[in-house]
Amino acid sequence: MPSDRPLPGVRAAGVGEGGRDRYYTGDRPDIRELVPAGARRVLDVGCGAGALGEALKAQTGAEVVGIEVFDEAADLAEARLDRVLRLDLQTLTELPYPDGYFDAMTFGDVLEHMHDPHGLLRTLRRYLAGDGTIVCSIPNVKHWSVVFPLLVRDRFTYADSGLLDRTHIHFFTLEEIGAMLEETGFEATALRANCVEPVPAEVATLADYAARFGEDREEVLQRLNAYQYLVAARPV
Repeated sequence: MPSDRPLPGVRAAGVGEGGRDRYYTGDRPDIRELVPAGARRVLDVGCGAGALGEALKAQTGAEVVGIEVFDEAADLAEARLDRVLRLDLQTLTELPYPDGYFDAMTFGDVLEHMHDPHGLLRTLRRYLAGDGTIVCSIPNVKHWSVVFPLLVRDRFTYADSGLLDRTHIHFFTLEEIGAMLEETGFEATALRANCVEPVPAEVATLADYAARFGEDREEVLQRLNAYQYLVAARPV
């Protein structure tokens, strides 16, 4: 990141194939790890079936409220969480809670599905405590599995899951994540990268070419290897 961006250095954390695309049913220990232990009220944005929130409740004893628009998933989440709000994040303008009510909010693979992710963050920031934390899991479109086929084979093929999921509306790089946080009134406090497998040798040559243009080769490799970024941030 450029020096004027408020994101610290990347720390890699492994993720297995089974953890990529369980949007509705899977727990996310990597997200839970970044939720402050002292958070007593947590909003799980796009909670799916409530597995993440249920695990947070067991881990911290916090009150967990979920937001989920799909009835089948919300039905399951209601048995696991303290409350589930059946609201459409695409059109959300307010919550039935006072300002500053939540100590933490989680966005597990949510923002890439939004027509206006900036607007969603601005809307929900109002309900976050002044010293609260948001934790976001966001896929990285610069991952080598996207960049290499695009540059070499002229392919940018959508699929039913993964980085080019057909339901992804916005695509993010680390720079764009930093810009979004800055523009919506947040500053990053932690940054990690989930990595599926090492960058193949033939793909690593892309970092060599980037170095010719003044980029740091190892930094380029790290970003090519990041399948998704986990970012914790607080209101500025």
